[in-house]
Amino acid sequence: MSFIGRAAVALILAIAISGFLPSTAQADVSCDENTRICTIDDGGDGSGGGGGKSKSPEPPLCSAFSRGVPDNPPADDWVYVECRLSANDADTIGLWVPPRASAEQLAWAAIARLQLKPVEIGLTPLDPDVMTAVGIPVWLWVDNPSRTSWGPASITAGGISLTARVSSVSWVMGDGTWLRCGKGTEWRPSMVDRNGLVGESPTCGHVYDQQGRYTVRAVAHWVADWQGYGESGTIRLDLYSTRVLRVGEIQVIVTRR
Repeated sequence: MSFIGRAAVALILAIAISGFLPSTAQADVSCDENTRICTIDDGGDGSGGGGGKSKSPEPPLCSAFSRGVPDNPPADDWVYVECRLSANDADTIGLWVPPRASAEQLAWAAIARLQLKPVEIGLTPLDPDVMTAVGIPVWLWVDNPSRTSWGPASITAGGISLTARVSSVSWVMGDGTWLRCGKGTEWRPSMVDRNGLVGESPTCGHVYDQQGRYTVRAVAHWVADWQGYGESGTIRLDLYSTRVLRVGEIQVIVTRR
């Protein structure tokens, strides 16, 4: 599957089940050991001012539980949930779902609440309106890495503890070149050598051999480790950002006096 495809699938999955947890305050899941019925509470204190409970969380869509069964559970450890048949349906039905499927879906919901974002692309030249040239090294790095663009980003909600971080970045340079790097090394104007030339990046870079207009794509590979309800697992997803880079040729004109 392509980078775009993986990113799209990951985001669609996260959005599809984000109804598990409210988008405001941190949510908690409490389960009755006797009935095995779990309810979701957004933790609001009802005091207003942005921290109170605005409304009860909406039940998730039943389509999020592909393995759910409406009748008696196949095993004692299955969990009972209330869900809606459609987004516009206010009525709910009850489903028994396997514990691991429920935990994994809650982990996806926790990822959605982290609001992860693509990395900011750092490359030379620094000004996106400035053209570089054939043969001049292009440095690549993650600009302004933050908790939500690089990690680690942690959350504990709905009985799930999760920590996500970027493991590496793939750079698709637009000319058929594909690189895999870490954060890279940020280039600064002071790094120009005594001859006014830009050397190659020590960690992540590329040199174009043809002029053109290239779309550089940075694909951040996120890894999220989660645990809860006696289960644990790892979720991987890709987020990407792009920048257009113009590459020209340096023309040398020799004149005679």
